[in-house]
Amino acid sequence: MSARVLVAPALFNAPTAGNVFPVAPAAGVDAIGAGGTAFATAWPGVISGVMIPNPLGNVIFLYYVCGATAGGAGQVFCGDVVAGQVLPATTFPFTITANSSGWLGPWSAGTYNQQAPLTIAPAAPINATALVAAAQGCIVVDFTTTTTLSVRAYQSFPITP
Repeated sequence: MSARVLVAPALFNAPTAGNVFPVAPAAGVDAIGAGGTAFATAWPGVISGVMIPNPLGNVIFLYYVCGATAGGAGQVFCGDVVAGQVLPATTFPFTITANSSGWLGPWSAGTYNQQAPLTIAPAAPINATALVAAAQGCIVVDFTTTTTLSVRAYQSFPITP
């Protein structure tokens, strides 16, 4: 089964538990943006993804920790509609290796927020599951293998002096 988890981003540049990074994978998602070392939401399947709401248009990025099983290939969907067209789902691929951690992104709202999610045609081998209407305004990222993968979304907002 493959599906996508709705993920609330933690505030990166705010003094909260959101900026505490895990050191070992627990294979899951910090879906509520609670921060700390908890990844309480289990992946809905081996081939899965995340939908990160971005209504304020902030910069979004994803922190990942991967264990002994490689995270494999992934894709982030371009949400921008240009001349009535959206880019193919495979336009922005990436690879996550075993025993690694790092960052994916940053993604800006103008390019990556889904503006017409029902018109995108996701393709195998990464995740062929169609986007749903709830992906509107979200940044969507898919992974081929989530066996030992943990992710947390972050948002960075402008700070005014």
